[in-house]
Amino acid sequence: MVHSQETKDKISKALSRKIKFNCDYCGIESEDKPSSYARKKRHFCSRDCYSKFRAEFLPKEEQHAYMGGGMPEHEKAIRVKARSDLNHAVKNGKIERLPCESCGNEKTEGHHHDYSKPLDVKWLCDKCHHEEHKLIYENPELLK
Repeated sequence: MVHSQETKDKISKALSRKIKFNCDYCGIESEDKPSSYARKKRHFCSRDCYSKFRAEFLPKEEQHAYMGGGMPEHEKAIRVKARSDLNHAVKNGKIERLPCESCGNEKTEGHHHDYSKPLDVKWLCDKCHHEEHKLIYENPELLK
């Protein structure tokens, strides 16, 4: 198919369009393609800012380099099984997904205090769930 120069110019303009945003870590104005921007929750001006953000705001257990890749493999397996069991119970109607216990948001995920009890969860939205993990990380005595 042969396109006119006008059509080629429109396609070129659409493909080169950028969305401006401020970096979530350093605040510097940057830009990205609309398709890339839409896929991400957080937006960074560089990989360096992304790495610094992860190091500063994510709990150490969730960081890749922590103790050789996070937690021991058997602990990871227990957590994966608990999440899987919970998801199957919700899907099969054995457990009802409730609104966030902190803010009332309807879109929730289960927070396990004890992974050996996969169906004993606290229903939290993504934001409150991260706050809960941050609180526990800063105050480990809350787990007892």
